[in-house]
Amino acid sequence: MGRFGRWVVAGLVTVAGFAVPTWLCGVLVLPSVLEDSGVRWSVAAGVGAAVAALAGMWGYGFAARPSGSEPLGPVVQAPGGRAVAIGGSNSGSISTSDTHAPTPGPPSDQAAGGQPTPQQSSAQPALGTVSAAGDRSIAIGGDNTGPLSTGDHHGGTQP
Repeated sequence: MGRFGRWVVAGLVTVAGFAVPTWLCGVLVLPSVLEDSGVRWSVAAGVGAAVAALAGMWGYGFAARPSGSEPLGPVVQAPGGRAVAIGGSNSGSISTSDTHAPTPGPPSDQAAGGQPTPQQSSAQPALGTVSAAGDRSIAIGGDNTGPLSTGDHHGGTQP
């Protein structure tokens, strides 16, 4: 169903959310309680307006949601070794290290004349994408208030 169709359905549900409770209260529920028709229909319209407001809130969420082809949130990827990617804000501590001294890895692909590593690539990520592609890399798509550590201590041993 397209966006226009969802808005039509949301509108029809909102109208029905007003009409059905108003009629039910005005004709079936309230006549035995309220003798005056002016008061009875005023109360029935109030009940119908309350139900229509709830239906309208549901309808807006239903009509405004992204279609199936659109991602629901940011794309979060962490393909690197010990990489961390967070699509929102972070308030905790993040550490990509361990208690051992780092061991030297193989030389980078760029130095060997191959393709650039993900950290060296100049391609811009897609909008809404959070990606931590390098080894022990951290990418946060929001604010950070916690301590971050990649454990990149060169040489020596850790206590």
